[in-house]
Amino acid sequence: MKKIFLILINNLSFIFVFSGLASFVFAGFLFNQILGCVVLGLALIGLAYIISPIGGDK
Repeated sequence: MKKIFLILINNLSFIFVFSGLASFVFAGFLFNQILGCVVLGLALIGLAYIISPIGGDK
C-alpha cells in the first residue's frame, strides 16, 4: 500500500496535467462533437510532446 502511495505522489504532476487535458476534451465534446474530436487530437499531440524524451533515443 505504501508503494502505491509513493508512486501516486511521485506522478502527481502528470496526473494533474492529464486530468486537465481530459477536462478540456470533455468540455469540447459537450459543446460539439466535431470540436471535441479536434480538442482530443490537440490534447493527444500535446500529451505526446510532454511524454516524449528530449533528444530522441539518446
